[in-house]
Amino acid sequence: MGTKNYKKDEVVKIVAGGEYLGKARIIEVRQIPWKEINRRDVMMEGMKRKKDLEKELKAIYGKFGKNKVFTQIVFEMIGDKNGGGEV
Repeated sequence: MGTKNYKKDEVVKIVAGGEYLGKARIIEVRQIPWKEINRRDVMMEGMKRKKDLEKELKAIYGKFGKNKVFTQIVFEMIGDKNGGGEV
């Protein structure tokens, strides 16, 4: 939630649930107000319905309004958690 300053082609560490998963290269960064999030955006987040995504985001961030901006980061994994090459 909010505006993040990641850049296209930046290499970042991916951590989920406190576990390091590997390295990734950022392909695209988009700042999107909640009211503009569409079906494609929802599906990119692994959900089928916007309502499901909203429920998950509220569980993480708490209540938010339709004008709240989210940063969507699209990336590709380039290294595994053991330091290996392409995944």
